[in-house]
Amino acid sequence: MNIKKTIAGIGALSVLISSGAFTAMNAFAADAAEYRTGKITAHLYSEEKLKDIECRYYNDMPNVPYIKLSDFYSCWISQNLEITNKNDGTYEVKVPIGVTGTIDVNKDTVSTDDLAGFCYPQYLIESGSSNVYTYIKEAEDTEDTEEKTSDTTDFSAYNIDLRGDENDIWWPVATLCDYYDCNLNQGALIDDTLYFFNYIIGDYSRETIGNSSAHKDNFTAKYENGRPKDLVEYNYNELCFNFDRTYGFPGRFIYNDLLAETNFDTMLSTASDNTKKIKQMLLSEDAHEYCAGYELLNNYFWDGGHTYFYATMIDEKTDFGNKVIDNIRAVGFPEDGIDYASIFSNSLTSGNAALDARNKMFETADTYEALKYSEYAVKGDTAVFSFLEFKEESDNWLSYYYKNGEMPQDLITEFYNCVTKANADPAIKNFVIDLGANGGGYVSIVEYMMGIISDLDKITVISGRGDESATIQYLVDKNLDKAYDEKDKAMKLDLDFGIITSNYSFSCGNLMPALARDAGIMLVGEKSGGGTCSTNRFVTPDGLVYALSTGIKFVDKGGTSIDNGIQPDYDIVKTDDDGIKDYSEVYNFSKLSALFTEFYGKKTEEAPSVTTTTTTTSATTTTTTTSASSTTTTETATASSTSSSSASTSSSTTPNADGTLPDTGNNSIGKAATAACAVLMIIAGGAMIFISRRNRNKEDNGIF
Repeated sequence: MNIKKTIAGIGALSVLISSGAFTAMNAFAADAAEYRTGKITAHLYSEEKLKDIECRYYNDMPNVPYIKLSDFYSCWISQNLEITNKNDGTYEVKVPIGVTGTIDVNKDTVSTDDLAGFCYPQYLIESGSSNVYTYIKEAEDTEDTEEKTSDTTDFSAYNIDLRGDENDIWWPVATLCDYYDCNLNQGALIDDTLYFFNYIIGDYSRETIGNSSAHKDNFTAKYENGRPKDLVEYNYNELCFNFDRTYGFPGRFIYNDLLAETNFDTMLSTASDNTKKIKQMLLSEDAHEYCAGYELLNNYFWDGGHTYFYATMIDEKTDFGNKVIDNIRAVGFPEDGIDYASIFSNSLTSGNAALDARNKMFETADTYEALKYSEYAVKGDTAVFSFLEFKEESDNWLSYYYKNGEMPQDLITEFYNCVTKANADPAIKNFVIDLGANGGGYVSIVEYMMGIISDLDKITVISGRGDESATIQYLVDKNLDKAYDEKDKAMKLDLDFGIITSNYSFSCGNLMPALARDAGIMLVGEKSGGGTCSTNRFVTPDGLVYALSTGIKFVDKGGTSIDNGIQPDYDIVKTDDDGIKDYSEVYNFSKLSALFTEFYGKKTEEAPSVTTTTTTTSATTTTTTTSASSTTTTETATASSTSSSSASTSSSTTPNADGTLPDTGNNSIGKAATAACAVLMIIAGGAMIFISRRNRNKEDNGIF
């Protein structure tokens, strides 16, 4: 996909400005204000690599740190800008790739004729020659390669001041982090420290640092007695700016059209008495009321987990948390809001029911393997491959492809080995990919798996606010030999494929069934949980984490939204009067085998024989023999003790000790086809279980 074309859709989100929503400030006058100097420590993509940066606290904004654009940029991508002061309040800024932009500190605007070239790292813009591809590679695309998107971002509309001196431009730190942002290079100001991260979610990310217990303690201690007025106003204005620039309008939101026609601030200010109250709470100097208002945003923007607002301080075990809960309870459930707790509860019920039925089915298997990221079981003519999230070891794949590193032993290699092993076994005719307890992850893994099972080499998206779809073409290194060649094209599997879905199957767990339906692959189970937008994580200036559905939406091959989920060919989940779901018919080897026969008919018998070409990778899994049933199986681990990868977050989707899905944490990251870098890296992972613990706390405390 061409980055210049795609960024145009995102760019459209950045120019929507409220009519009179904010009071503009004279930036030039502010430049002359006195200030005190200080320093901010930057963590350069690790806890060990540190750099001290000069900062300023202007007298009119004494609680909002400013740093120089050049300092931020050199930390962000280890390259330098060329900044020329035109001595009229404007500065010409040239990025390493040669693209220029103009920053006007009088008008507080940033203008460029090439938005992608100006905002994104050089290595991503020149990704065709950079080491960014692994098992998925962007197909050659020479069409409209010279197309560029002009853009002017008006920060004055959000009362955000840019300030200049003789040689540089001083920005609020949080604004820099939001303006210069891509999936592999992210900044965040947390507890007066500037962090840089390589991935949206991981052990070291905006989300993990922003949701850490240390940050919660720092936040509550800092604001227990009130929030300073200048930070309150800037915090709200920055949230408005980033929301207007980023949000992708998935469509579930009751005031979606109003928001699309105006902006975040106007929507809150006019939609209803409840939204007006939330705006008032977001602008409160009382930290408890502020956190409550922040949390209440979920009642409007909940879309399954791609958009959420996480006030980590909501904890009934602390005085601060109880005060926040009291403020939420005082507002009550808004009649124009979304009962996201009930939606989530239904999804979690499906996921746990599917997990339980799957484990019982595996006890009947002829052979069973519990691998690091997945499980594989076979009985009769049917094999089942199960996993909880589309997760890969990103750093290890980059090392394997470009630094002669060892091939990673992760979900990708486990899938390859299992599907090729099944294909080589003449007794196995059917291969099931089980997404019944899957909440999302890396889109690149979906693309890889679909490439293996159906030769899929493209994906359809809608960019920005329009409804015009675009097809992204890519290549798949099916045999993982680091070459995209005829061997990949020749690889064909003589298997029928099916996919199990549930209402828990979200984001990538929803995208794969959509792609499979378009490819004529059988779907079994329950309607999937939806999720159509790419997503990203951000941090407010005062340190609260939030996620937004962004301006890339996945659609089916006809351009129709898949946000409401995919209906399976065989919806055979039973639900009793108490809402208890029975997946026993779905997770049943004999039933699955019969459904394959019914769905595909005599295709295997009537079709000409298929020449199968596979290559055995070195990605084998060491197993030991155990007996999970009366039949010999392999591997000692069970479903309830599957280990997570070294790259997993503290809130992975490894099942709980009792075999159920965890009720807290985010189980998804993901990448593939991003508008930010045109290297097939869109984030599309769900947050289905991210705030469930607080949902339960609220219900237990009678908040709803």
